[in-house]
Amino acid sequence: MKRLILMIMLALITGVALTTCGKVTDGSEIDGTYVGTYTWSNLSSNPSWVWRSTPTIEFGEGKYSYTGLSNDSYYDSGSGNFTIKGNKITFELTYYPIPLEDIGVVDSWLLKGEYKYKFDGNKLTFSKTAPVMDMKYKYEFELNRNR
Repeated sequence: MKRLILMIMLALITGVALTTCGKVTDGSEIDGTYVGTYTWSNLSSNPSWVWRSTPTIEFGEGKYSYTGLSNDSYYDSGSGNFTIKGNKITFELTYYPIPLEDIGVVDSWLLKGEYKYKFDGNKLTFSKTAPVMDMKYKYEFELNRNR
């Protein structure tokens, strides 16, 4: 009897774990303003180079807006929609001050696309590695909730 109960409990726990892994959330758990670092690394060059900035990103009701990705050296603000599914956060950039066609392949450094994501209640991190032409880049955000 104990064995049957243990098997049923294990099946229930496994079922719950499997159904929550791919769960799409509305993102409300991260709503708020975050400040931190954005690191953009060229993994293909030798030696590799790293560029950093200090962005501020605001999340609310499935929308986001940011400033500071380029430390004012380019147009560095934008906004759009975001979704969270499992350990991925996806950004859809819907507003950028200049047409994306005007900046060409350089637009890969903007906050858009799918990133691996972690959130511990205060610290929000997300990153992705992506090719641009013949190069490979890593984009990493490490942000803390601004209280």
